[in-house]
Amino acid sequence: MNGWKNKETWLVNLWLGDTFTEQAEDGQKITEGFIRETVEYLVDSTGHGCDPMVRDLLNCALSEIDYREIAKHYVSDG
Repeated sequence: MNGWKNKETWLVNLWLGDTFTEQAEDGQKITEGFIRETVEYLVDSTGHGCDPMVRDLLNCALSEIDYREIAKHYVSDG
């Protein structure tokens, strides 16, 4: 998907890439763990109260994200 491993990984970078770029410029290391924590925080803060089926689908999508690939993108670009 546009050069990324899969759609889930591409979507995280699509939606959060500008934020990660700004944070990197401010000195934040954009690591695999940092990206995972950011995504999990966003999901947890917005996902409460979701229909159980929607939550299961969301969890399946989250398991497909290649956080390492996204982090490597910011190491090579930063």
